[in-house]
Amino acid sequence: MVKYVFLVRPPDGASTSSLKGRVLGELVPQLLRMGPDRLKIGLTEPERPRLTVLPLAREHLAMVSVWDGDGDRGGEWPAALASPGWSVAGYRVAESTPRAYAKDWPDGEASPGIVMLTLMKKNPRLGREQFMREWFEYHTPRIALRVHPLWNYIRNVVEAEVPDGSPRLDGIVEEHCRRRSEVTNPVRYFGGPVWMVPNMIRVGLHANKFLEISAVQNYLLTEYHIRS
Repeated sequence: MVKYVFLVRPPDGASTSSLKGRVLGELVPQLLRMGPDRLKIGLTEPERPRLTVLPLAREHLAMVSVWDGDGDRGGEWPAALASPGWSVAGYRVAESTPRAYAKDWPDGEASPGIVMLTLMKKNPRLGREQFMREWFEYHTPRIALRVHPLWNYIRNVVEAEVPDGSPRLDGIVEEHCRRRSEVTNPVRYFGGPVWMVPNMIRVGLHANKFLEISAVQNYLLTEYHIRS
């Protein structure tokens, strides 16, 4: 089964409510008629905190994850998503889930908690293999899963741009915490009052080693499993 991740951006000035209404009310029924094996939506619905340690992008987007058993319809999904006139960037990805929640809520209902979505490019000084080692063998087990209170952690390794011309990305990460405060409160997100500052330094130093820091984009999302 092939997984695609699409980043759908409405025009500047679009509100959260209009994005949610168009995506869930119009695009989702259209996508379901196309018969995906699985479908998941993430929306920049959560209110941004006033103060953040990690910079958060200000524009809205919808993250659309499609699992396609046919595997040869990569061009059809972005065409459908672009139908409202919105811009669409898409990627065929290889997914791995080092930490997974047990889903016990109905499809269509907002998942508990909040997702920190990170779009990233590798440090240009690193080759692909070294980037993957730093990400999979060091950053995930020794930093992300130890420092942050993650309930669900999904790594999407970008294999190809779909459609061609989508902005280059090397990874798309979904860090899901069960409670909003576990993401928006830096003390909780970085391991408590004693370890917060050392952990922030540790995270920052290693991120700078394997990522192109100036290209990192972070968003807060509400997640919806439409077909699981």
